[in-house]
Amino acid sequence: MGKVGIALGGGGVAGTAHIGVLSALEEAGIRIDCIAGSSSGAIIAALYSYGYSAGELMTMIPTINRKCLDYDYFNFIPAMIKRRPKLKGLIKGERILNFIADKTGEAYMSDLKLPVSITATDLSYGKQILFASRPLQRDYTDVDVVHDIRVADAVRASLSIPVLFKPYFFKERVLIDGGLMDNCPVDAVRALGADQVIAVDLISTIPSKVPVDSLRSIVARSVTINLALKSKQHTKSADIVLRPEVGPIGVFDFAKLGHCIDAGYEYTRGQIKHIKEALKWNA
Repeated sequence: MGKVGIALGGGGVAGTAHIGVLSALEEAGIRIDCIAGSSSGAIIAALYSYGYSAGELMTMIPTINRKCLDYDYFNFIPAMIKRRPKLKGLIKGERILNFIADKTGEAYMSDLKLPVSITATDLSYGKQILFASRPLQRDYTDVDVVHDIRVADAVRASLSIPVLFKPYFFKERVLIDGGLMDNCPVDAVRALGADQVIAVDLISTIPSKVPVDSLRSIVARSVTINLALKSKQHTKSADIVLRPEVGPIGVFDFAKLGHCIDAGYEYTRGQIKHIKEALKWNA
């Protein structure tokens, strides 16, 4: 059957559905040999590869709330009245960086127990960056691979949603959200040596139940459609694609964390037979 990898896509708070997915897979005895994550999926991928079980993540992740969003009000107001340089992002991202650093003991990518890849985008050069805990087993063209970086820094770079978060600067690179170029990193987990890949895609172009009647809603819906089209393209090479139905969830809709975890679990539990058939699982 070979090694099984899982690619966790981005989706803001909806990304907590990945915990439910992993919990259902653990319950069914489906072993994950390597993992890749983008944006919010990078948080779950990093913590899971560090050694936390899905059950432990269910307790840990809900502690991420609005208190972790350190808005840069000092620069925000002056920027709005054009008295200071243009604002690079509404949120500093230092609190979420420190949260991941604390939970991973300041570990570097090479310290992680499970092979993992985390994606980011180099804004200056328009290239995908792959933070990998192991040497790649397969060719991955037109991607810069970085091994020597803290897990927390890699995650912070991957979740730098443009405008919302400040870009992350690493060795003269200006890094933003990994989802910009690959929101569901199937190729990244294959590069780690996965023979079969489960892709978890949380972005959908289903008709929106939320009114599209403001600049914010129009931009959000436009981004969603763009990411959904890219994810559909990138997940074509996966052996099975899971799409938990979490419903319309705002990027920072922390009140629905539990709902997303439950949705991921229930959906995946209902797909276990299909998953095992697709993977030819015989364990």
